[in-house]
Amino acid sequence: MSHLSLAGRITCCLTLTIAASAQCPPPGGYAPPAPPPARWNPGDFTPPASPGAPAAPTTPGPVGPSAPSAPKPSLPGAGPVTGGGAPAAPAPQPPRTGQPGPSVPPATAPAARPGRTGPRGMPMTFTRGDTAKDRLQVEWFHPVPPQRSGNQTAAAGPMPLREALDLLWTDGDQRPLLVLRECSKCKDSDEALLHRALDNEKTMLLMSWFRTVRLPAHVAEAGHAFFNVFDGQGFKDGWPHFFLLAHPGAQPVTFAATNTPSQLWKGMSDVLEQRYAKNPQKALKAWLQQLDAFDRLDARKRELEDQLAEARIEQGPDSARAQKLASELQENAKERVAALAEERQIKDLGLLPMPRTIAAVR
Repeated sequence: MSHLSLAGRITCCLTLTIAASAQCPPPGGYAPPAPPPARWNPGDFTPPASPGAPAAPTTPGPVGPSAPSAPKPSLPGAGPVTGGGAPAAPAPQPPRTGQPGPSVPPATAPAARPGRTGPRGMPMTFTRGDTAKDRLQVEWFHPVPPQRSGNQTAAAGPMPLREALDLLWTDGDQRPLLVLRECSKCKDSDEALLHRALDNEKTMLLMSWFRTVRLPAHVAEAGHAFFNVFDGQGFKDGWPHFFLLAHPGAQPVTFAATNTPSQLWKGMSDVLEQRYAKNPQKALKAWLQQLDAFDRLDARKRELEDQLAEARIEQGPDSARAQKLASELQENAKERVAALAEERQIKDLGLLPMPRTIAAVR
């Protein structure tokens, strides 16, 4: 019985060995049996698939540092290996066939090309000089109602429209009126008149030919002294945010906060033409050019002052360079005087007197 068992075992082992070798015959005939697999490191190469077991796809993962071990024997006659993970050695290795190259961390990514400071086509920031900035300010008048009817306060009800307008045209200033009433949104700001994303310089310069009056938000209360400045005009579509008035008997030109700048400029020009002898549009264009001239003079003055201070420190106050720069500063001052005189001529449109015959005003 024991001999039969041993023979059966030998027969079974031979049968399994033959079946295993016949599973995947290589093309072209018989191949010698493969040598036993050596120990392998995933960072060095990919081991050949074991016979009879289909290779499953694997996702290469990060390879961390491993503990030192004895040298691994390499496969005899091994050539380029297809597939596998990233090299484990710290030194950079050339990419192997079929291997994805090592990813570059953000810190070591290649820098942008030299000479590029930003995206092309970006608008340049432009700032006016001090002289031009002074011209782009609005001088608001805040009228104070007088004491009336022997009262010690001004709380005596609204004044008649003509009386209120006469008070707005005080101090001998007979320029056409621009009357703005504040609201909760634009209080202490010029948001109703200015659009930050557009050219506001035209608006600011045109406003200099008006007497600009600002009334508080509670002027809408029926008991306010200047209530009739708006309510007495009989506006059909409700109170505007601000209006223009050429003279007491003129038809007011109204504006809401939603009007476009071009609509505002046209309305302002139409009113100015009623009270001034010269064309405001031509004067506006010349004045904008004069602001550019002031900017050049301001920039040149700052440059000369810096250079003069440096020359006096390095070469002495009586050096030839310091004297030359001081002379150029004096010339800059003369040019500024001439530019100011030209500006006064541009601004003078020839204000016409108030009409003698004025329609009845409530």
